[in-house]
Amino acid sequence: MVTSIGNSEKGSSLGTMTKCQSNPDFKGLRENAARRAEKYALQNHSGKLLPKERVCKCLKMRITKEKDVGIRYNETRSTAHYDNLQRCGSIWICPVCAAQISEGRRQELKAGISKWTTEGGSVYLLTLTNSHHHGDNLDQLLTGQQKAIKYLWGDRKTKERFALLGKVGHIITTEVTHGKNGWHPHYHILLFFKNAVDIKALRLFIAFEWQNCCRKSGLKTPSVEHGCDLQDGTYADKYVSKWGLEDEMTKGHTKRGREGSSTPWDLLRLSEDGCERSGRLFQQYASTFKGKRQLHWSRGLKALLLVEETTDEELATETEKDSIEVRTLDRDLFKLVIKYKLRASVLRAVELEMTDGYSRVDDLIMEAAIRESKENIAQLMKDEEFISLRHQALALAS
Repeated sequence: MVTSIGNSEKGSSLGTMTKCQSNPDFKGLRENAARRAEKYALQNHSGKLLPKERVCKCLKMRITKEKDVGIRYNETRSTAHYDNLQRCGSIWICPVCAAQISEGRRQELKAGISKWTTEGGSVYLLTLTNSHHHGDNLDQLLTGQQKAIKYLWGDRKTKERFALLGKVGHIITTEVTHGKNGWHPHYHILLFFKNAVDIKALRLFIAFEWQNCCRKSGLKTPSVEHGCDLQDGTYADKYVSKWGLEDEMTKGHTKRGREGSSTPWDLLRLSEDGCERSGRLFQQYASTFKGKRQLHWSRGLKALLLVEETTDEELATETEKDSIEVRTLDRDLFKLVIKYKLRASVLRAVELEMTDGYSRVDDLIMEAAIRESKENIAQLMKDEEFISLRHQALALAS
C-alpha cells in the first residue's frame, strides 16, 4: 500500500500536494541526488563484499514491523529521507551512515574550535605518519602507530613541553590510503593551546620525538621532513570545515585519493567497476578498522568545550526534527524498491514532487511492479510442472 499526504481517503497521490513555497536550488538538488545515488550504490556493493556485516541490511529492514516504511521531507533543505528503517551505524564501511555520522562529528568539531578560539585559545593541525612499503601489513602498521602515539603522549619531555606551552587537549582522527607503497595510515590531530605557539620550533621538536616513538614501536623511522607536519589555526579550521561534507562523505577514509593513492571509498568504487584486487583490499581494510573509533578526544576536552557525548549509532539514526512525513510504502512495495535498486530514485522523485507537484513515485512503483510481473511470468514459463500442465491443457483442447 502506498499512501501520501493530503486527501488520502480519496486515494490522492503526491501530485495533488501543495507545492513547497521555498525556492530550491535545482542544480544543488541534482548534485545531491547524484551523490546520494552513488552512496546507495556503494552501500550495496559494500554489502556484497562484506556479506556478514550489518551494512547488508542498512536502510533495507524495518525497525518496527507493524509500521510501513515512511518517507519524510525537509522543507528547509528540500531533501527527503526514509523513516522506520534500520541503520548499521558504520563510519568505516557504509557510505550512507558515514555521511550522516561525519557531518555530526564535523559540527561537534566546529563548535568546539569556535568556542575555544573565541575565548582566545589557539588550535593547530598536526599530521603524523611513518615510512611504509608495499606489502606491509595494515593491522601491524596501525598497531605500531597506536603504540607510537601512546609513547608520544606519555614521554616526559613531550609532557613538559606541552605543559609549558599551555596545551589543554587534543583530538585524533585516523586516515588511511593505499598507493604504490602499499597502505598509508596516518594521524590528523587537532592540538588545543591556551595561547599561540611557535609552529616551526614545535614541529621540529615533535618530529624528532615522533621518530624515537616510531623506533620504540618497531615501525620504520620516518624522516623529519615527511613524518611530521604542523599547520596553524587557519588551516586547522579550514580542514575541519571541509571534513565530513557530503560531497566527500567523510574527510578521511572516503575522500578522493591524490597522486595515485586510493582511499577506501576509491577502492570500493574500483571494486564496483570490476577490479577484484581493489575489492580484496577493501575487505582487508574493513576487517582491520572494524570496531575502531574514528575520533578520539583527550580526557576532559569535550567537557571543556561543552560538546555533548554522542555515539556513531545515535548520529546515524537521528532523524531531522523539522521534517514531515509525506508518504509511506508497505512491505511488499518496499521489497520492490530494494530489489530493483530504487531507494535513491524514490527519494529523488519525492523531492521533485514536492517542488513541482507532478507525480513520479507512483510511476516508479508501477514500472517496478510491471517488471516484477514479467519476471514472474518468465520464471513460470520455465517451470517444469507448469509446462507439463500447459501441454496437458493443449492436448485436451485439441
